[in-house]
Amino acid sequence: MAACGQGSGAAQTESGDAGTSGDYTRAEIEEIVHDYILENPEIIEEALVELQARARDRERDAQSAAVQANSAALFEDDRDPVIGDGPITIVEFFDYNCGYCRLAGEWVQDTLDEHGDQVRFVYKEFPILGRQSTEASLAALAVWRTQPDRYEAFHDAMISASGELPSERIDSLAEDAGVDVEEMRAAMDDEAIQRHIADVRGLARTLGVTGTPFFIVDGEVVPMADIEALNAALNSALES
Repeated sequence: MAACGQGSGAAQTESGDAGTSGDYTRAEIEEIVHDYILENPEIIEEALVELQARARDRERDAQSAAVQANSAALFEDDRDPVIGDGPITIVEFFDYNCGYCRLAGEWVQDTLDEHGDQVRFVYKEFPILGRQSTEASLAALAVWRTQPDRYEAFHDAMISASGELPSERIDSLAEDAGVDVEEMRAAMDDEAIQRHIADVRGLARTLGVTGTPFFIVDGEVVPMADIEALNAALNSALES
């Protein structure tokens, strides 16, 4: 058998580099690529789209791993408001002043109406849009703590309300939902409720949650109000 470089049929240039006499220099190749890109600029957009898709996939994989590592804090924190007791758990991080959360709220309500005996919603009060958001979440958690049977109606009223949520409007929505407003306001000062919100914010950072809404449907991460993805994840869970 011939030794490496002998009898292999490989040609060499005068400089000793392997190749053929028709090889391009580095500069020539760069010029060809440059010209091709100028003539076909859409390939840059295609490459950027692909890079973004890969980045999203990596982020989703990291979040899925974080979900598994923090399952107790996500699914079993007895301080969190919970609606339903079905076998499929859906966690939502939300902000009452978030317009996309309002859109997703319609999906949440439809899901409860259609599959109420099969789902369990865990609500993660995650105020990130300022003082009004924080006050609304404090009020909601105070109601869950002192008047849990009124939480769902109060939550639905606030999540579907358009516009700002100043103190007087929060109180009005609470009263309409049958909440004892005085008891709610007294409970809002409890440090335990404020600590709960701080813990949810810390959990969100661990998961890489940067916006609302953020869903986990039967363990599958679905960021933002992506109704198509939410339905796909829910249908998969229902089928299994």
